[in-house]
Amino acid sequence: MSLDKQIHIYSIDTSAFYNENEIKLHNRLNKNYRLRAKLKKNIANIKNTYESKSKKIISSINKRIKRIKDKLYIEFKENTQVRQLRNEVLTDKNIVSVFESTLTRTLGLKENQLSLDIVIVETFFFQILEDIIINGFLLNNEKYVCFTASAGQIRTKKTVFIKESLLQRHRDTLMCGLPPDKINSLGGVNINKYLAYLALCNSATDEWKDIDINKVIVVDDMETLVRSVVDYIDEKTYSITRKEMDVRINHTDGCGMILPKKSRKSFMIRMPWIKGLLVPFPYDKFIREANRALKNGFKCGTVTDIYGKQYNLLEDNIEIILTKSQFKMWKYYSSWDEYKEKYIKHNCQTGICNVEEDNIGNAKINYQMLQTLTDITDDELEELCSKTKETISKIGTDRKTMLKVLGVSDSNESKNYFQRALEIYPELLADTYSKEILKQVKKSIVKNARAGKLDIEGKYTFLCPDLYAFCEYLILDNKEPKGLLANGEVYCCLYKETNYLNCLRSPHLYREHAIRHNISDKVKSKWFITKGLYTSCHDPISKILQFDVDGDKALVCADNLLIRVADRNMNDIVPLYYEMAKAEAEVIDNQSIFNGLRAAYTGGNIGVISNDITKIWNSEQVNLDVIKWLCMENNFVIDYAKTLYKPIRPKEIGTLIHMYTKSKVPHFFMYAKNKEKHEVEKINNSTINKLEKIINNPRLNFRASNIGKFNYKMLLSNKSVNVDLNKDIIDKYSELETRSHFMINKDTDENSNIPYLYQSIKEEILEVNSNINYVVDVLIEYLYKYKRSSFKATLWECFGEVILINLSNNIHKSFKKGYILCDSCGTRTMGRTSNKKYCEACARKIKRTKK
Repeated sequence: MSLDKQIHIYSIDTSAFYNENEIKLHNRLNKNYRLRAKLKKNIANIKNTYESKSKKIISSINKRIKRIKDKLYIEFKENTQVRQLRNEVLTDKNIVSVFESTLTRTLGLKENQLSLDIVIVETFFFQILEDIIINGFLLNNEKYVCFTASAGQIRTKKTVFIKESLLQRHRDTLMCGLPPDKINSLGGVNINKYLAYLALCNSATDEWKDIDINKVIVVDDMETLVRSVVDYIDEKTYSITRKEMDVRINHTDGCGMILPKKSRKSFMIRMPWIKGLLVPFPYDKFIREANRALKNGFKCGTVTDIYGKQYNLLEDNIEIILTKSQFKMWKYYSSWDEYKEKYIKHNCQTGICNVEEDNIGNAKINYQMLQTLTDITDDELEELCSKTKETISKIGTDRKTMLKVLGVSDSNESKNYFQRALEIYPELLADTYSKEILKQVKKSIVKNARAGKLDIEGKYTFLCPDLYAFCEYLILDNKEPKGLLANGEVYCCLYKETNYLNCLRSPHLYREHAIRHNISDKVKSKWFITKGLYTSCHDPISKILQFDVDGDKALVCADNLLIRVADRNMNDIVPLYYEMAKAEAEVIDNQSIFNGLRAAYTGGNIGVISNDITKIWNSEQVNLDVIKWLCMENNFVIDYAKTLYKPIRPKEIGTLIHMYTKSKVPHFFMYAKNKEKHEVEKINNSTINKLEKIINNPRLNFRASNIGKFNYKMLLSNKSVNVDLNKDIIDKYSELETRSHFMINKDTDENSNIPYLYQSIKEEILEVNSNINYVVDVLIEYLYKYKRSSFKATLWECFGEVILINLSNNIHKSFKKGYILCDSCGTRTMGRTSNKKYCEACARKIKRTKK
């Protein structure tokens, strides 16, 4: 299932709502910011006799900035009008493309069209945000109101606003008949939880029309006590005590079951107030087998939902079992029947995303996971880098490597048109555009490798609970289920032949390498039918890796070297444990929504804490206690928006933490975070810093002998016809391509205006000549034959679909079915047998060489 439908909307910031006086003050503020930044950079890069003078100027600028800000705050305070979104800020540069979601489908937004129904606002001044949340704002005489902010948007201080008229019309559909006043009458809710649950409809999803809500129920989660040794941290005193205790674990936190006849793949769902992972499990088979084993005529299969209603899973034909943890607003409905009735009445939707892949490609490890292996030897690190170094060395010389790094692989299920063209016509690698892309890809691989992204034998896959144990718990009413996996055991069919696996998850802050015994046998493969990593209900692994099972993925590593080194480093490491704060409920209104968002936006930066932890792992002396405290603080900061609680460091603890974190970020952040040399520490012998010398950057030579001969005419609609160059088309293309470089806006949350820009360029070119096949032929003739351009991204992004159709047709006409590309010389030859790799001449040559 592919998420390829996009809608274009505006993403602006709070300055878009300024009046004339505020604009003038804002421009003066920005001018001073730019001047201060320039002076600071000069001081950092060129220490000279002007350093002292520059610092005095910076001090003067800081005072000026404060005075301007004070005036701006006065202007904000004196504004009494409903703010207007100024039309002049609605430019192409402020457009972002978002994937289709339940929200866009419900509002009726059209694919590839620009909509004003939703507007995203980034916060720079909270006074403006408060104004537009409390009073709304106006655009083209339409009033807009605050709708929500997802977890990802909260990290970038972005809020979604919607036309008030549309929200009133579709509120029941988006909220399954649960308006805010009903929630308030039942005691209110934690505001930021409410906003997060409301934002589920804004997740990128495909609509799941095959769900029958009448065949779905919601049951209690499987919670048990797991005995474990932990490092217990008191969040008030910061004392760390190692002790054995019973840890309460919700093993199904965010996970439900679906019958394999409905789906044999795991996937994530989004319904009004419901989210999580659905994992296929044959609980119908479990019931039948259990009934055959039971004596005295007793039959199982009847379960009770969270409201006390009983269901017979087989007789009532229940296809999906959700858990209470997935149904976020369950307490505001009187029964599951009430939810179902409103779901049907208001034409609510179910969205699905992140469907388990058919082919899961090998993954890369990252610096967080590597930096905790502090005793890895130089030889071990060199061996760990060998796959990555081999890939770098083969770019330009090996066809398979070149295709792989360009994303032409079975595991890439969302190839773009250029990648699909390479897949059927590898000769395209010989073109200058492919070579230019390979240069950039190689540069990126080297940079990422020096930042700790290394190829390993490992794959990312869903984390799943032992659902056999869940059935024992739910269906057999066994509150101490045995399950199929013991403590220390996992099951993952991706590595059936591997006895031990290193189970990892990001973010990886403490030493979190969970080495587990992979038990693969017929019994488990009978019940565990997905590619997920199944974990035991007797294992505290979820506390080690800090995961839920609502769609979290683990990096399942089968690399023997990495397992051996990690096992050594995990000696005497136990899970961290601390009591988290509870979130309070409050009444939903505009003021509480603003207060909640302000708390979320200002509650702390987990990136800073993560970087502080990285500083310690890459220092000369690693203090594990300091890392434990920072890990605890990190989780409190994550929850701060909901709980409004963060622990206060005892003075002596704060002094100790500062002593270990006052340094600059590690040297390798030049590669990992694009830091300048003056912003990082000098290189030392930490695990990741060593990679700079190990990962070399060889000169790229394109001398692959097996990519065949490229013929650009294969891209034309009719390769037998000569194409005359049309100056009007070429001029318009050149003008728009040049202009687009200045209009691109790469947004921080991975949305950008690039799809919209290319769509606009395509439409403008077709205004010159509406015959799309002729336009494409002219541009191919110009760019591939006359200009021989190394830059053809605009051509492929605008007209890739047409070019791919042309190429497919020409290959079909030119080469008979069964033709292959010789692995040695690159010529097209008849395959004859399925495993043939070489043409006849190369096969004879290779045979002689072997003899």
